[in-house]
Amino acid sequence: SRARNTSSTSLPFSTWSPRRNQSFAATQTLYAQASSGKSATPPLVAWINFTPKSAWSAESFVVSQASYKTRMVTDVGATNLNASTALAGIAGLMVTDAVSGKPASGKTYTIPTNGTKT
Repeated sequence: SRARNTSSTSLPFSTWSPRRNQSFAATQTLYAQASSGKSATPPLVAWINFTPKSAWSAESFVVSQASYKTRMVTDVGATNLNASTALAGIAGLMVTDAVSGKPASGKTYTIPTNGTKT
């Protein structure tokens, strides 16, 4: 039996490709425009998130230097935080591949906290 789409709001399959291509082309154009405005004093960028304590992990801050993120930063003329230097000497710092077993994916720096407010 053939599957059929029962959603009244979906687009016919034949219109997906042109709209997708148009959207992708617009995104590429905006990305190129962003990289053309490089400044003499580029901003410093760090991809940081907070991980709250859970049953699976301790509370921590995570600095991501995944390759795709660092490339986006340099493509637009900004500078990536040098995490290996900036975070050196932090007790309990854990450095892992952004994608386990794939060093080319970049690094992830996990900074444990003690979970208390100061």
